[in-house]
Amino acid sequence: MKTNKLNLSTKALARTTGFFYLLIITGGLMSGMFVRGTLIDPANAEITLNNLVENESLFRLGFLGDLIMVLSDVIVSVLFYFLLVNVHKGLAIFAAVFRLLQSTVLGANLINLFKPILMIQGADKLSTEQLTDLSSDVLTQIQVFDYGYLISGVFFAINCLLMGVLLYKSADFPKIIGVMIFIAGLGYVFNSMASFIAPSLIEISTIVMLCTAVISELTFCAYLLIVGVRDKKKLVTTVA
Repeated sequence: MKTNKLNLSTKALARTTGFFYLLIITGGLMSGMFVRGTLIDPANAEITLNNLVENESLFRLGFLGDLIMVLSDVIVSVLFYFLLVNVHKGLAIFAAVFRLLQSTVLGANLINLFKPILMIQGADKLSTEQLTDLSSDVLTQIQVFDYGYLISGVFFAINCLLMGVLLYKSADFPKIIGVMIFIAGLGYVFNSMASFIAPSLIEISTIVMLCTAVISELTFCAYLLIVGVRDKKKLVTTVA
């Protein structure tokens, strides 16, 4: 059974990677969709402030989800390197570097997510005018976090493009997964660039990104957890 420098079989390494990949997906969905998506209204600063004040514990839980996501992403960056280094060492290094850069930006950007929690302390003692100013400042701070997230997406997009090539070339995974991850990378590029250069395309780019990324990453994660890597003996038998 083939092993690597982590002294794990390739299948065990793949499933371990899949576990942390699942933590990334779970943490991201929990914090992004179920917490911020519920509490934050981009069009109404006052409602957003009220939601944060009344649901501070939930917002903190969402922060924890993002923190787990970033920590898991660092681990996945390293595990993917060991999983794919034998395919092409140079590409595997670059893929790991760009994913680690994404994790670095995400980790630094978390301070922008936590700052609103500090800002709302003592909000119940503020005047109406002060609350209006505070609500505007809080929403602006959350928007800063959102754009930091988009910046990290540029690095992740490049990682997906490199990963797509590596997975396509790897004998351990079906080529279709490599194609799907590469297309997801294009979706991330479109979404990030549209947000900074062509705001009128943000809604379209978000839909494209979600359609390509969600399907591709869930499929890849499920494959890692359930199958691990392709059985070489069965593959050889089928080809023969």
